[in-house]
Amino acid sequence: MISIIKKIVSYYIFKIGLKSKQNSGGWTTFAQLRIVPEYTNIDIEKKQVTGVVKYNGEAYLTVIVDVQNNKTKTKGSLRRIAKITKPFKKGNYIEIIESEAKYLIEHGITNPK
Repeated sequence: MISIIKKIVSYYIFKIGLKSKQNSGGWTTFAQLRIVPEYTNIDIEKKQVTGVVKYNGEAYLTVIVDVQNNKTKTKGSLRRIAKITKPFKKGNYIEIIESEAKYLIEHGITNPK
């Protein structure tokens, strides 16, 4: 009986827009990546990968990932091409490059296509 009451209360709390402490849901956005990062330098020995976000031949963001030491350096910004990269932001591109860098190093890929 108590579990039924909890479910009913939780339902009405959800309906009126309050967050339940029991609810651990979230949102996921699926969107096409319009500008795909290029990998200009993959050093298997040093376990370092350089990813560059380019648009119309100009580099806007450079991300250097040191997989071995788990460090990342960034240079640049996506502000001037924000309309094109939307809904993705600088942090999203950094995460993508970090993730792919780990994969490339683990699998010994030096020339991704």
